[in-house]
Amino acid sequence: VPATGQERRGRAATSRRARTARRIALLLLLAGCSTLGPPPMEPLTETTLATARERWEARGSDTYRLVVRVRPPRAKPEEYAVKVAGAALVEVVRNGTSLGHDEATRHDYSMSGLFALLHEDLRWTAVDPVGDVPAVDVRAHFDPETGRLVRYRRTVGTGRRRVLFVEVLAYEPAATLQLSSYTEAPCDSHD
Repeated sequence: VPATGQERRGRAATSRRARTARRIALLLLLAGCSTLGPPPMEPLTETTLATARERWEARGSDTYRLVVRVRPPRAKPEEYAVKVAGAALVEVVRNGTSLGHDEATRHDYSMSGLFALLHEDLRWTAVDPVGDVPAVDVRAHFDPETGRLVRYRRTVGTGRRRVLFVEVLAYEPAATLQLSSYTEAPCDSHD
């Protein structure tokens, strides 16, 4: 039985509403993807750093594994796998190669090492601005629960900017690790 004109118009209206609903859903999805990225980094201050460090000392683990990506200015990114046991640096692996004791302590990207880096970089914020642009801009995002560093960016200069970007790609506290892999001699740390 062929459809009547009224039935055809009803199906066409339903089809238009469905297309409109799909378009709206797609627009909402695209808008959400552009605004739901990683949380923004906030300017790093002595207060935010002290708060994060206190939270880490109260809620963080003293035995953990970190994977940290460091993108220095005008150089290739480096990836560090860091093992810490009992708050002591145990092992540092850079781009798949284990570092010796002396080199590991120079590349301490444990949480205490990262907090030390941020503390050192804060002294650059005292440098006078160039015009209305600060000579150094330091920004960080910390995990709200544990206080651990998630991302850090230091931008130096105005014209030819030099940017250091540090990002913690993975954090595994002791509860998820097999502690038998932490029997090596510890390296010196920034504690």
